[in-house]
Amino acid sequence: MIRVLIAGGVAIVVSIAIGPRFIEFLRRNEFGQHIREEGPKHHFAKQGTPTMGGLLILFAATVGFLPVSHYRLQALTVLFTALACGAIGFLDDFISLTRSRSLGLSGRWKLILLAVVTVVVAVVAHKLHLSHDVFIPGINASLPLSYAWYPFLFFVIAGASNGTNLADGVDGLLGGTAIIALFTFTAMNVVSYVRSGQAGNQNLTSLDLAIVGAAIIGRPSGSFGSTPSPRR
Repeated sequence: MIRVLIAGGVAIVVSIAIGPRFIEFLRRNEFGQHIREEGPKHHFAKQGTPTMGGLLILFAATVGFLPVSHYRLQALTVLFTALACGAIGFLDDFISLTRSRSLGLSGRWKLILLAVVTVVVAVVAHKLHLSHDVFIPGINASLPLSYAWYPFLFFVIAGASNGTNLADGVDGLLGGTAIIALFTFTAMNVVSYVRSGQAGNQNLTSLDLAIVGAAIIGRPSGSFGSTPSPRR
């Protein structure tokens, strides 16, 4: 359990230590976001807000996770998925900055790259012999998807990735919803680990997944989505 707290604590310390300097670096080099003209008028005040802050988020989470992890394949796959989607986001931001426009990577290429990420996750899932059933709450039933599970996996990864992308930029929306999801994910795995210990068979996979969640929770929040002060 102490490993979960250490992961979150290390991520917070890294964020606090490096965050202000990183933000200043982005501002100094004018790595600011471009606002779409068709968006809400009040969003134009965000023109120039530092972008690519996800680099710090993923760096802090990785540094928090690796020293205390048991390197279970499931947890490494979750970390890989986060880093891979972050890399796609970085490429999107980089293209947007170099071309000085709000549109970066095309939708077609985003989906292709997300499909590649899905293939890697699917291969790991197959290696781990994970069930292809989807549990339906309320009726307490499982729906067997068979091979349709793989398109469903792509839908989950691409949907979550693009959903967070749409929420990003609205003050507090992405950070708030992400914290709720991550806290729930971490708490579920902590409970699973504690219960396995009481049964005399510690589930280190659940512990590692909880460590991943805690490390990402310890990321900086609200530092990159705030409206910049007008220059005098």
